[in-house]
Amino acid sequence: MNSHKMKMNYRDAVEDVTSRHSNRKNPAKDSTRETLDLLDKPEEDYKVVLVGGTNGKGSVVEMVSELLRHQGKDVGIYNSPHLTTVRERVRYNGENIEKDEFLELYNKIEALETDLSFFEFTTCMAYLYFSEKNADYAIMEVGMGGKLDATNAVKPDLPIVTNLGKDHSKYLGETKKQRAKELTGIAEADKTLILGEMDKALIHAAEDREANIQGKKALDGNANTKLKYRGQKFQIPVRGSFQKENCGTALAAAEKLAEIPENLTEAFQGLKCPGRMEVKGRKPLYIQDGAHNPSAIQKIIEDLPEDISCVFNASKNKDAEEMISTLEQKTRKFYFTESNVEWATKKAENLAELTDTQSEVEKNPSEAVEKARKEASRDGCVLATGSLYMIGALKQDKKQ
Repeated sequence: MNSHKMKMNYRDAVEDVTSRHSNRKNPAKDSTRETLDLLDKPEEDYKVVLVGGTNGKGSVVEMVSELLRHQGKDVGIYNSPHLTTVRERVRYNGENIEKDEFLELYNKIEALETDLSFFEFTTCMAYLYFSEKNADYAIMEVGMGGKLDATNAVKPDLPIVTNLGKDHSKYLGETKKQRAKELTGIAEADKTLILGEMDKALIHAAEDREANIQGKKALDGNANTKLKYRGQKFQIPVRGSFQKENCGTALAAAEKLAEIPENLTEAFQGLKCPGRMEVKGRKPLYIQDGAHNPSAIQKIIEDLPEDISCVFNASKNKDAEEMISTLEQKTRKFYFTESNVEWATKKAENLAELTDTQSEVEKNPSEAVEKARKEASRDGCVLATGSLYMIGALKQDKKQ
């Protein structure tokens, strides 16, 4: 590519980066490693925490960041996908990368004339940015799997695997053993690996890599009300009983990296997990949750009331049928919609064929939510779920 020779503005840079798709045979990890070497190994300037797993990665990334920042550490975060702007993917001490900083990093990487995909490019951008900001830690969310992922082009100081479910089976393997091998591919021999779930397949795969396995911290209580750790009661400002597991995993990481803060309620007070059991309205209760695989849907359904009006879409590579089947347990009516990411969204009319529950098709997600909220009872629940891309589309509409 020679576009770096032209005068680029921020919008041009975003358009170029987001249009890049990978058609190469070589793993993302290798291409990213080559680029980081050309950039003088920026990832060696701070400690790297890699967070992989099927579900809960984003929440654990946010929690670990909050725990470290509370102790005065400077922390970079890299996560995906973004909901409203690509700059969300690269954050430093809670703030998105600025447009001029994004453009500057784009120009530096583009000048190398590499052939990186969108995800590889932004991964390199994050590692470089955190070096330039003199970060103490970079908390990096694995994109898919682990072993060959772009984020794993470095030697992490602390790898974390949250749990093992069925997602991306086409790429990671149909069996638990295959998927566990990919997820634990971020582990290093004779170094600590934190497992948020003591799944047998994960344990065996980690043992094969000769990692020192450590589990999450045991917590009492309920994440929706109060949790308790070693006699200390505390609250986290995010919903979802499943966050108890994520919190225990984050506390194990904090203890390994620095220490566990004395006042956990205070440490977590700035915690936000957009699009994760996020309450957006009352009467009827309106929740946005980006659960996008069957195991994630199963987790959120446990916390929800009966009589759900469900606004739903799923990405093309997801098991929509099983997700819909789980949601049917509490759903009175589906409103099938589409995201604004053409390559990712399943067609609403095709989704409607997967259920006998009452449903209608409304391709615009904001209009689907409006219909659901008008038709639901005041004591009912409107749930928008199935796809983070759809949640992103709703957030781009300020009314939603």
